[in-house]
Amino acid sequence: MIDKNDLLINTNGYVLSLLQKILDANIEVIGIENIPKNNPKMFVANHFTRTEAMLVPYTLYNITNKKVGVIAADSLFKSFFGDFLENLGALKTSAPNRNEHIIGDLITSCKDWMIFPEGIMVKSKDISKIDKNFCVKIDGTCQRVHTGAAVFALLSQFFRQKYFDKELENYEEFSKEYFINKCTDINKNETMIVPINISYSNIRNGKNFLVDMTNKLLEDMGNHFKEEIEIESNIVLNSKITIRILEPISTKNILEKLYKKNLPKEEIINKLRYEITHNFMDKIYESLTVNFDHIFVLILFLFPKKEIEIEYFKRLIYITIFKIKEKNIFYDNDINKDLINLISYEKFKAFYNILEVAINDKILQIDDINCYKYIINKKNLLNNFTHQTIRIKNILKVILNEILVHEKCVNIVKNLVSNKEEENIKELVEILKYEEDKEYEESCEKFKNSKDLASKDIGKSKYFEEKESSSCVVAIHGFSSAPKEMEELALFLNENNFNVQTPRLAGHGTVPEDLKTKTWQDWYKSVSRSITIASLQYKKVYIIGFSTGGLLALLSTKKQYKEFVSIVCINAALHLNDMRIKTLLPAISFWNDIVKVFHEDKYTKEYVDNFPENPHINYHKHYIDSIEQLSLLMNKIKKILPKIKKPILIIQGKDDPVVNPSSAHEIFESIQSRYKTLHLIEAKNHVIVTDKNRNELFAYILNFIKQG
Repeated sequence: MIDKNDLLINTNGYVLSLLQKILDANIEVIGIENIPKNNPKMFVANHFTRTEAMLVPYTLYNITNKKVGVIAADSLFKSFFGDFLENLGALKTSAPNRNEHIIGDLITSCKDWMIFPEGIMVKSKDISKIDKNFCVKIDGTCQRVHTGAAVFALLSQFFRQKYFDKELENYEEFSKEYFINKCTDINKNETMIVPINISYSNIRNGKNFLVDMTNKLLEDMGNHFKEEIEIESNIVLNSKITIRILEPISTKNILEKLYKKNLPKEEIINKLRYEITHNFMDKIYESLTVNFDHIFVLILFLFPKKEIEIEYFKRLIYITIFKIKEKNIFYDNDINKDLINLISYEKFKAFYNILEVAINDKILQIDDINCYKYIINKKNLLNNFTHQTIRIKNILKVILNEILVHEKCVNIVKNLVSNKEEENIKELVEILKYEEDKEYEESCEKFKNSKDLASKDIGKSKYFEEKESSSCVVAIHGFSSAPKEMEELALFLNENNFNVQTPRLAGHGTVPEDLKTKTWQDWYKSVSRSITIASLQYKKVYIIGFSTGGLLALLSTKKQYKEFVSIVCINAALHLNDMRIKTLLPAISFWNDIVKVFHEDKYTKEYVDNFPENPHINYHKHYIDSIEQLSLLMNKIKKILPKIKKPILIIQGKDDPVVNPSSAHEIFESIQSRYKTLHLIEAKNHVIVTDKNRNELFAYILNFIKQG
């Protein structure tokens, strides 16, 4: 816990609490376990914003309950920020005996320190290597990364070892010079250098309410200050800040060989300072948390042609993300969220967010002839402007500069864009199939000790291929069921010259508990992946869905892709006959809410028993949470029915005991398809795809899709 009496001791201290409230939701700290507990620490980090001088030490204080000093520009101490910084333990750049204070703090472990070796806010993030040393580029000139942090850390350890070896001359004078007695005696633990990478995702410019407020409060703002307010306020409000703490570096081990030779300290430090600085800065830059924007702009930069087709662009991004994860490169976990939507003909927010920036900055332009292509203007992308304006005028170049230092990522994209498109498409298909299998295997592993775990023949997605055919059917099973449910239909269609895929909906085909934690969106993403696999390989794609699979088939009609032909809905579960769902489940939900209020969770009812027609395929119980997801999906479909215009065949059993036949009539009446057919069949079972009269059903479906 933070000791407010220690940290917020001045009248402006409330600013810290306010800052924390603003920033906490946007900060992710990774690698806390890498912070040495009992050692004096010299934190070293990259530097992009002025906020970092306040934010990072404050964050570290919250973790270690120990002050972390920084060196900050004198100008920052002229306002309430000065009180804030002084309470954190900061020193002005011009502070007398500044270096001696830092070394003394590290010797005694009175206070930890953080240094930005770049020596300046690198607004352009333009970093390069010269003679194996990192260089910061500022308006065309190169400034070497500073070695002061390494010097302070090494000197503190050098003096510590001299002290405990009883080789320090005139200790009294030494202790005065380095303010040893101001806190405590010399700490016996070695000084550790702790590298930190600070990464930002979704860096954007533009006005916001904080910018407007500042304009009203301060009439005479310089252009530089305006730029910093605009960028840093947008980071506070809109960006995610990742503070990645890396493995600490031992100064004792570094000094060991030269120390034993009894060389003068100046010679030892000068031999080591540049090498150590290069090593920890290399770690910092290579530990960038790669985000979606990095990959977007890196592909644009390295793509060898002047134009890029929009769907191919998305696919390159997807493959790159997969390879980054495969090679254990640090990446923003948000990159995984709904990623299949990027390539499955859905709206993917992260893509269109950064795309808007690229179009506004005239880096991308829609091709007037082919609206599915973008023209890349690399001249605009590479415009550096000036150190003080680049973040406002060309934020994509800033993002590009940052990722260009990451050699592993650069090599991944270089290799990818040098391949032929058909090679990359083939690889993407294999990636998607691998991810599908991996998802299933992870579920099986999680529930491997369950006696209810279905066999792989029942639960695993399958592909029935016909090499001579360019058409593919995606056959989607129902709620609490498995791909096996659609297998006989798949085999029939395959024998009639169709490729067929029977995808596994997330949470299905294993054990009932697997379905408990899944949402209808998870089921839809499974369908999206299967549709993408089909569209990447075949000229025509048909979607057939049974029961809940029929609802997902209806939902898939919003996807706009040229391969899509038509859909078939079989007993689509828009309205159910099951009285347990209509009456019992709401009562159970109400009961569960009551017992939770009284903290008697042991009395909650999690599921209802199920007695399926195919007990070897379907789950024997329905979790309440899962049925609620089914209800949400039904409501979603009812709302989108008027938007559906794709050719459709609706099949419904007249005496379906599970799905009310009114479902088929409502679907038929509500959709706006020009070509739509409603076919009612005599059937008393729900699962008519496995019924004894299925051949007649299959023949009717085959006749419909052959017309497409």
